[in-house]
Amino acid sequence: MNPFEALLQLPDRPVPDRAEITRGIPRQSRQTVMQLDGPGCIRHIALVTRDPRTNPNRTRDMILRITFDDAPTPQVEAPFGDFFGVMHGQGWYPIDTHWLSVLPWGGMNCFFPMPFASNARIEFEAGPDDGHIYLQVDWHRYPGQTLATPQRFCARWRRECPTASYGEQYLLLDTAGSGLLAGFVYGVRLFDNEDRWSHGGAENLYLDGEGEHPVYIRGIGGEDTFGVGYGGNQTVPLTHHFASLPYYVHEDIGEARPAPRVVGYRFYEQDTLPFRHSLQFRFGCMVNDICSTAYWYQDTPVRSFFRLPGWDQLRNLDRRLPAPGFPRGTYDEPLPTDGSWWLCGPFALAAERSLPPETEFDPAAAYDGGHGPASGWLSEHARQRGRDRARWVRRDAQHGFIDFNHVFQPIKRGVGVSEDGVAYARAVLNVPRAMAATLRLTFDDALSLRVNDGPLRLLGQHTAFRTVETRVELKAGPNAILVKLTNTIGLNHGGWAFNFQALGAGGERLAPRAEESVNGER
Repeated sequence: MNPFEALLQLPDRPVPDRAEITRGIPRQSRQTVMQLDGPGCIRHIALVTRDPRTNPNRTRDMILRITFDDAPTPQVEAPFGDFFGVMHGQGWYPIDTHWLSVLPWGGMNCFFPMPFASNARIEFEAGPDDGHIYLQVDWHRYPGQTLATPQRFCARWRRECPTASYGEQYLLLDTAGSGLLAGFVYGVRLFDNEDRWSHGGAENLYLDGEGEHPVYIRGIGGEDTFGVGYGGNQTVPLTHHFASLPYYVHEDIGEARPAPRVVGYRFYEQDTLPFRHSLQFRFGCMVNDICSTAYWYQDTPVRSFFRLPGWDQLRNLDRRLPAPGFPRGTYDEPLPTDGSWWLCGPFALAAERSLPPETEFDPAAAYDGGHGPASGWLSEHARQRGRDRARWVRRDAQHGFIDFNHVFQPIKRGVGVSEDGVAYARAVLNVPRAMAATLRLTFDDALSLRVNDGPLRLLGQHTAFRTVETRVELKAGPNAILVKLTNTIGLNHGGWAFNFQALGAGGERLAPRAEESVNGER
């Protein structure tokens, strides 16, 4: 049994059924084209539209939405081509997997099981041009039976251009609840001159930051995620069961240099990625044009983290780059946060050395990081971004995670660049009365902790992301928390993150807050 079926635990007496229609979708209209009464489970969706080869915009001419059980927000929302794994507005390219299949003449198929208790509603929205669909849905009915699972299939598309290099990673998904990441499709159009698209890094998964066992998973180079090496430059477009690059072409841009336009997919069927509280999924990037579709299951109402743009932007495939209209934040919904910190770094890693953040707090200060001449923190680009000097930066925590690589990553050519170093995080816990509290910290490498005027003490040194709990006494009012975390290449290729949870005497969560500047305060 595959993990998606195991998660859903569907009724064991299905009645097979099929619904199929041929219909035009008038321009600038949104129509419900099919409604299925539950309990049931969609097993296969087959879609053919007008010949997508005649216009490369065709696969972004309509939006597909699927809503289960009258949810206030559709669980599935994406341009129809991107939902089936056809990115960049291409007409089609071969995909042959357990979950997505794309064949010539625009034959698009999806095999993710999609359960529903009362109903499933399938909608199409057409843009400036009339649309036309041939839609076939194979599904199971469960008459007289109960659908026990609260899990619902979800899919979301996102695009960003230009993405950032050596900093904030591309966001694929942010969600809360319990479920399973099923997979994703990822498209890149390279136009920067700094490095390969794949050298920005690979998947960075932050799971269950609110639970007892937070998880941080980091990849190496972007191409490794899709099962190939050397940026995909030594391969040809191929399609395999769980991971591959089905689309890879070069196009001349800017100074007439060849730059890849690539699509990769990855499905987590064998190496499952369940989550019980939350999931944030990011992908390392350079300055490029990136789009993606994420597929997952969860047991809570879906929360949108990206709003679809207007049709002019959605269908924009202008060869000029960066694509207008897609900078970070333009269509992004605010992500939930659970606290904030002041971060200070980067410092070179030295065994016996007391660094300024251990004795003073001044957000306006900058310090000599002590880096060697070959350090990526002293490169020209690093100097331009101010990373040659250690400094204080305010940062919100998301699901309890702080990732120093989003703020202090060294800048030089290479795969998922990282260097040995150390950085600090500082916040306060405000409590109404004196109490004993439990601090739960999850990290790799060496982490030291100080509470108020106590000593800076080593909590542990891990070769993998593991949890330590410690009991502390908090005084009424603000309590200063200082975290010091080292970084080495280690077993996660230089991951430099920690998860912080503070639990009061009754188990209530205490949110860390970045305090106001107090010069010279210890």
